[in-house]
Amino acid sequence: MRTLRRPSLVLRSFVLLAAWIPWSAAAVAADVALERELRDLLDVLPGYYSGEVRDPSDPTGTRRMTLFHKIVRIEAPQFGETVFYHQISRDGFDSIRPAQQKIYAFDRNPSRRDNRMRSWVFYPNQQAGNLERSPTAIAALQADSMMNFPPECAIRWQRGEQSNFIARVRPEDCSFSSAAFRQRIRPDMTYVAARDSFGVEDILYGESGQRLIPPAGLLTVSRVAPPATTTPEAKPPAGSIAAAIAASKPEEWRRLDPARTLYMELDAGRVIIELAPRFVPNHVRNLQALIANRWFDGLSINRVQDGFVAQWGDASEKKPIVGASAKLAPEFERAWGRDLSFDRLPDGDVYAPEVGFVDGFPAAGDRRRKRVWLAHCYGMVGVGRDAPQDSGSGAELYAVIGHAPRQLDRNLTVVGRVIAGMDLLAALPRGTKALGFYETAGERVPIRSVRFAADVAESERTPLEVLRTDSASFAKVTEARRNRRDDFYAYPAGRIDLCNVPLPVRTAH
Repeated sequence: MRTLRRPSLVLRSFVLLAAWIPWSAAAVAADVALERELRDLLDVLPGYYSGEVRDPSDPTGTRRMTLFHKIVRIEAPQFGETVFYHQISRDGFDSIRPAQQKIYAFDRNPSRRDNRMRSWVFYPNQQAGNLERSPTAIAALQADSMMNFPPECAIRWQRGEQSNFIARVRPEDCSFSSAAFRQRIRPDMTYVAARDSFGVEDILYGESGQRLIPPAGLLTVSRVAPPATTTPEAKPPAGSIAAAIAASKPEEWRRLDPARTLYMELDAGRVIIELAPRFVPNHVRNLQALIANRWFDGLSINRVQDGFVAQWGDASEKKPIVGASAKLAPEFERAWGRDLSFDRLPDGDVYAPEVGFVDGFPAAGDRRRKRVWLAHCYGMVGVGRDAPQDSGSGAELYAVIGHAPRQLDRNLTVVGRVIAGMDLLAALPRGTKALGFYETAGERVPIRSVRFAADVAESERTPLEVLRTDSASFAKVTEARRNRRDDFYAYPAGRIDLCNVPLPVRTAH
């Protein structure tokens, strides 16, 4: 049975036909209307709101409480193009212990049919209060560490009848497993944003259809002027990852090289992949040829196996590869030479004599054999192949979305890793066929394009930089993850696995 299949070849005739279909005047007008609607919504949504509302936790419906909403724009490209931080509090706008915190992201998409808002919710122990005033804390925040609604639960906004905007998520369209309620739930949510108010109604239904929280109706609060004064930014706890990042020096960060950075454009947003040419030079050259010939444009994500991988390529297995090799010798490992700087972890490893980082990538090695290889950690990108070791070429790729399958090390070629957009892959619906393949063509996730960042106009690039793994600040980040010292952890682990070391990413300064 195949594990990671050879590149499939896409429905070329469909792509060619679509290229010939002219835009109608109605379609153009609809796009213009959507863009205007989004612009107006982004102007209305941010602000400060407060007021007295019914207490949702009171089943009698008699108790009242004061609620504070703060919705502010932040720069967080790891989530999307236009991103907002939403803090809900009961003790003021600058609460250090907010009742709830969310991240919203809007992505402009020329082929969209609606104005869709993706949403992430902070876990209760992720107390980041007043996040908008801490660029370092924003940069350290990662989508995969938050509660993320699946794509079908995206919040779709539309203009209302009274100069307001309304968004709804209905139970028949959305369901997801909730660790908090320990069951699969269906939300019934309504958002209303206006020039003078903001309202939210959340109803959650359990597996048997029962309401999980008492109904409170639409909790609407009024827009108010921003606070005249704000409290200073909370200092990150000593010894935390946020503290290490806040104290880092500019020279400890490196910008992504556009010549080895890929942008994979999906309807839901951009996935950014950094390649590792010093480990896989032949595969990188082949990817350059494939992308130059627009190989991935119009193909799809065809397989999403829970706890394992998301895989993309040509589902039809009929699209010819032009200008690139259809087969390559594997690049499972390389010589451990003096040209490589190996930032070693002292904690040991099950799969290799030594582990650490090379060029910022998680790597494993055998110094005695003088061999080193990239490790299959979460977010790493590899090359699909059949049983013959030379049956892969880079025309079909996969990203690890589950627990690190380190048994694949040196059995599949690893070409790089996802720097941003992992949430777009990890949250995809799981395939129902064997090995997680999608049952029908309609389930597959279309790929709009794949380009090197160097071939994208500078104004359209996502400016990111990552913390150097040979820096003192990265050592502090690793230690902070190895021995958690915040109030939540009673027993620090004292050790860390290679694939549990976070790689801080932030917007380039």
